[in-house]
Amino acid sequence: MRILVGFPPGGTSDSLARVIATAITTDLGRPVIVENKPGANGNLAAAEGARAPADGLTLYVGSFNNPVNHAAQRELPFDFMRDFAPVALIATVPNVLIVNKQVPAQDVRQLISLAKRSPGRMTFASAGAGSSLHMAGELFKHAGGLDMVHVPYKGSAPALADLMGGHVDMIFDNLPSATPLIQAGEVRALAVTGASRAPSFPELPTIAEAALPGFDVTSFFAFFAPASTPPAMIRQINAATNAVLAKPEIRATLAGLGAEPAPGAPEDLRALTEREVKKWREVIQKAQIQLE
Repeated sequence: MRILVGFPPGGTSDSLARVIATAITTDLGRPVIVENKPGANGNLAAAEGARAPADGLTLYVGSFNNPVNHAAQRELPFDFMRDFAPVALIATVPNVLIVNKQVPAQDVRQLISLAKRSPGRMTFASAGAGSSLHMAGELFKHAGGLDMVHVPYKGSAPALADLMGGHVDMIFDNLPSATPLIQAGEVRALAVTGASRAPSFPELPTIAEAALPGFDVTSFFAFFAPASTPPAMIRQINAATNAVLAKPEIRATLAGLGAEPAPGAPEDLRALTEREVKKWREVIQKAQIQLE
């Protein structure tokens, strides 16, 4: 079995996929490998996943960007809601607003004030157009009345490298990939983007409580298979994934990454993606967000 990841090694999709792949190999009784195919904000891997034989041997790690791209009606070589079958939700993950150490802001309100004093000059990085990193930044711009420049990358790992190098000012990164840099003091964390504080960083406020009421962007990561994959195979992989997520050592590993395990049925994942499409279609239209 292979698991397609649409981003480079070191990002959240890759980290979560490798944790699950290692543990699920024993439960499924077959080797499971992770293949990184970065590009087009994960859509190169998604296109390959949609074309793969529906034999239960190819999974795609889908995430927040997939329903967002679908909601924005981007022209892609696949239809996410039609060409994929939901298999298993892996985890939900808050994003965290971090800045490079040269940015003088110590909290969210100071950052907003700084951006307002320098319209069009402050930059925020992302893992690509339509990613949760991008959409969190666009919502931040819209809610704060800010003029900032979006700088897309082919994954969060290269974006974080440029953030530390001082080439961009901030990023709304997934907490798992940002955590080591925060703990090492390489970047400064200001707030998390979800509706509640992250257990791994309880001292960090949410953006909603710090400055912008109602602000909420939470990422998710999940397995999807080609649409015509037999239901029996989908159930088998779902059960194996849920069994892995129930193991204390896996839950501890995910918690250490800032991720919350989210076992459930394929139908739960389908309902989640349908809600996300509806939510972000409304947000994109209201905020007039352009996915370049």
